[in-house]
This record gives sequence, C-alpha cells and structure tokens, in this order.
Amino acid sequence: MSRSEIVTLIGAGSIGQAIARRVSTGKYVVLADLQEENAESAAEVMHDAGFQVSTAVVDVSSRKSVHALVETTTARSEVTRVIHAAGVSPGQGPPEVILSIDLYGTAVVLEEFGNVIAEDGAGVVIASQSGHRLGALTPEEMRS
Repeated sequence: MSRSEIVTLIGAGSIGQAIARRVSTGKYVVLADLQEENAESAAEVMHDAGFQVSTAVVDVSSRKSVHALVETTTARSEVTRVIHAAGVSPGQGPPEVILSIDLYGTAVVLEEFGNVIAEDGAGVVIASQSGHRLGALTPEEMRS
C-alpha cells in the first residue's frame, strides 16, 4: 500500500481551507493552526467533505514549533503541497506581533518546508495586506 501525499495547511481559516479543498483531492491534509479549536473545526468541515485529515498546533513565530510540524508531517509521508495562510492584521495585534508572524513566520515556514517538500511539490503563501496599511518604519524602529 502506497503512502498518501501530504498537503499541509498552516492557518486553518476560510481562505486556507478553500485552497486546500481545491488541491487536496486524493491527498492527506494536515491542518495546523495556533488555536487547536480552529484546526479541529476546519478538520470537521473537511472530513465531512470527504477529505482525510489530521490536526496540529503550530506557532509560526517559533522556528521550533514549525520544525516540529515539519517532523509531524514528514513522519506520515512526503509533503507535496504547503499552503501558508497564517497571518495577523492590524486589528489583531501590534506591529511587532504582525512582523513576527507575517514576516518572520512566513520566512521560517518557507525555509523549513523548503528543506523537505517533494521535488515536484508546490506551495502558496497568502500574503497579508498589513504591510501596505502600516506607515513606513522610522530609522529607529528599523535599528531595533
């Protein structure tokens, strides 16, 4: 019996779920989110739609947490798709939180999954518009 290909969805909101539903037919989906209840809710919806799923908790602002997710997914099978849809808007946190998740977290996800994704794998990153809504950083902010 061959092992199923893995689609990893990071950020189990509506946009990520819609993408996962589109690209995951016949593949196993790992739904990861900072909030376990969000991942569980998305898993229920996708399971009811006929997908094989499991959940994980991940904090994209933590390399250790993202690496643990990589280990969890690669232990199951080969990762062929990564959907990164985790992000924070200005109404959800201050600039330092936005940067740690939307900027640093995206870089960590790309690097960690880039090390293991299948040769013919693919990824998609849903970018935040927060960077366009905030004013430019002052020279002092850039140095800190």
